[in-house]
Formats: sequence, C-alpha cells, structure tokens
Amino acid sequence: MGDAEGQGGLASFVIFLDENHCRNPHLLAALSHAGIECQKHLDHFSPGLEDTTWIPVVAARGWCLLTADARIRHNELERQAVRENQLRMFYFSSNNVAGREMGVALTRALPKMQKIFSDQAPPFAASITRSGDVNLRSTF
Repeated sequence: MGDAEGQGGLASFVIFLDENHCRNPHLLAALSHAGIECQKHLDHFSPGLEDTTWIPVVAARGWCLLTADARIRHNELERQAVRENQLRMFYFSSNNVAGREMGVALTRALPKMQKIFSDQAPPFAASITRSGDVNLRSTF
C-alpha cells in the first residue's frame, strides 16, 4: 500500500509541474478539469534552480513531480535526491510531444497515475506515453 502521511492517512494527490512545464496551458487545463491540485515550479522556486535543491522540498510536501525530463532517473545526484527524499515522479516518455498532445495524454493518464500514487510507496518513477498509458519504471 501507499505510504502514511501525518496521522496515518495517505498523502493528497498533488501534481508539481517542473519549471519547463509549469506554464503549459494544456497541462494546467487537464489538471483543472480533473479537479487535481497543481503546484507550479515558478510559484515556489527561482528560475534555473538546480533539481537537487527543489526535489527535497517537493518530496517533503508529498507532491508528485510531473516532468518531461527523464534524465533525472539517470543523473546520479538527482537519482540520489529522488531516492533519499522519497519523491514520486511521473514523466512523459518522449520530450518531443507538443503541449496540446501532452494535455490529452495527461487526461488519459490521470486515473492510472492516481492508482500508482495510492498503491506504490515512494520513491518511484513512472512514464506516461503519448497515448496516455502509465508504466512504473523504477522504485529506486
């Protein structure tokens, strides 16, 4: 089962959009339409801030990272930050997807993302395909 937060309840499903996607109107619309709370990088952090600096904050707040930067899974310092801080991460498996297409994929992916969020203890990384399928890729 998912991890406990606070007094034994599950953490709320909140999506944190990284700096590159926090202004994508299609992602914002998909989350709003689904009633999913969204936190945006630039509302909390300076532009260009190193991932290893903001990952601990996002993880501590129990937010799920949504990014197209799958490199986080391969950069050792970033992997370590994900692992040590128990981050939940969803990423688009292709970075060559237009904003509108990302919004459609996210809309289709949200139910499975929520299921993984509630069933899988952090840390984890799951990919989102162009068709909106979601696949657990790493539990670090």
